[in-house]
Amino acid sequence: MAQTIAKEPTPMKTGGDDLDDGLELDPDLLAASDDEEEVSDNDQGGDDVALSGGEGSKSKSSRNGKLPVLEGEEDEILASPIAEGKKRKAEEVDEEDGDEREEVRPGQVNSGAVDGDDESEARKAEKKRRKKEKEKERKARKLQKATDPSDSNVPPTHLPPADISSILLRSIRESYPSASSVELDDIIIPTTNILSPPDYTPPKEEQVLNSTTDSAAKTTPSFVGLQKRVEDLLKVTEKKKLHVATPRVIILSLSGLRCADVVRGVRDVKGQGDVAKLFAKHFKLADQIKYLEKTKVSIAVGTPARVGKLLNEGAINITSDTVLLLDISHQDSKTRTILTLPEVRDELWKTVFSGKARETLLKGGVRIGVF
Repeated sequence: MAQTIAKEPTPMKTGGDDLDDGLELDPDLLAASDDEEEVSDNDQGGDDVALSGGEGSKSKSSRNGKLPVLEGEEDEILASPIAEGKKRKAEEVDEEDGDEREEVRPGQVNSGAVDGDDESEARKAEKKRRKKEKEKERKARKLQKATDPSDSNVPPTHLPPADISSILLRSIRESYPSASSVELDDIIIPTTNILSPPDYTPPKEEQVLNSTTDSAAKTTPSFVGLQKRVEDLLKVTEKKKLHVATPRVIILSLSGLRCADVVRGVRDVKGQGDVAKLFAKHFKLADQIKYLEKTKVSIAVGTPARVGKLLNEGAINITSDTVLLLDISHQDSKTRTILTLPEVRDELWKTVFSGKARETLLKGGVRIGVF
């Protein structure tokens, strides 16, 4: 008898649900997961873009694996924190690139460095130009000193008329820097009115210092040369009658203090007349006019400003015997003289040798010398 083998019953498929009802679920009716739906949509969208936009649209949508931006979402994306962060990072990268471009690399030229080099070259050129100007001025002063008669070994009292005329003309040009040659001809002193040098030999400085044992006298200004010159000039006219307000010798000095020293220096050689102090330190202009009207003066010592005013007032008479001496050798603490100190120099040429005063001097036949 055949043996019958009992078969186990086949288990029923439940379809994966919780109900053991013997019914299977249709897979088409099952809901897809979120991941599968996203992949499906992505694939479908890519196909649609590929079909509608061609190769250019396909490459745009697949760039960097990013999804295409839908219409209306541009502003939201730009305003998002992520977009702002990317924008800032991009700007920082651009700035770093710019800094790297500004750095000077071998074989490259930096525009900023070029501008700096141009400024440096300009400064060097300006410095070089100023140096040339200073060198030119130095050479001009050296040449002037070499050709200046006043700097020679010959004392001013013994300079020839041509040298004196050159010295005076240089001072006139400083007072009239813009004057033309024609205008200067009306200002300069005619050579015929310049005093000729004396015949005697000028005393040397060593002789002057050794001529006295007085230590105080050795430290005071030496007027031996001036004394000899004035004495020689007065001797020529000593037999002529001396009139009031008509000095035989007029001395013009730099300042009142210097005038006082000159007065003391020539007092012993004054001759028949008095030594008049024609500077503002002691007398007013009106008082000096009254003094000259009644006094016979052999030597008058004053400043250009005061003597010029007295000449314009007609208080001083000039004749062919009158000699005007300019104290050009005296220098102040800043080495300025009566011909170089601007305010005194201008008084000399614009007051004494200008207008009525000039006319009085030249028409009267004054002779002009220096010491």
